[in-house]
Amino acid sequence: MAGAQMAATMGPRAAIALFPWIVPMIAHLANVYLAGAPAAPMAEELDSLNSWIDREFNSLPCKVQFWTGDVTLAECRAAFNNSGVLNISIANNSHPYLTKSANAKFRAIHDWAHVELGADDSFNGEWATWENNNAPDSIQWILFSEIVLQAAAAIHFGEFQAQKLVKF
Repeated sequence: MAGAQMAATMGPRAAIALFPWIVPMIAHLANVYLAGAPAAPMAEELDSLNSWIDREFNSLPCKVQFWTGDVTLAECRAAFNNSGVLNISIANNSHPYLTKSANAKFRAIHDWAHVELGADDSFNGEWATWENNNAPDSIQWILFSEIVLQAAAAIHFGEFQAQKLVKF
């Protein structure tokens, strides 16, 4: 089991005790995100991202229900465990490069990874979902920005920052 995946299943306090470098790494990545210049994906990268999103969404092994209100990861997981349906929020669904539909599908793919891996919504859980994706190498920087950098910034600063892609 990879380090981040193992840490994602043990809870934040145990993970920090086992991996004391996590807190300074979160702060560093949060500041990379905050200070980073917005990066635009090349047309080929955006095409690859959209193709990957469609392929992954269409291969999800469960029904997805989109909700206009907020759905926490705990609520998503509980609904899935009770009904086999993955409830996904489409609240605050604006994205600088994805359509609302593509962004909603991406959220479903990402939340399914949390459910499938048993990963929580801590930094360790977010890292595990990124670490275990099967996207093409050409779009890994986008997923790293979308998942790891955004999560680090939200955790470190206590709220989500303006959405952007950061390439470093």
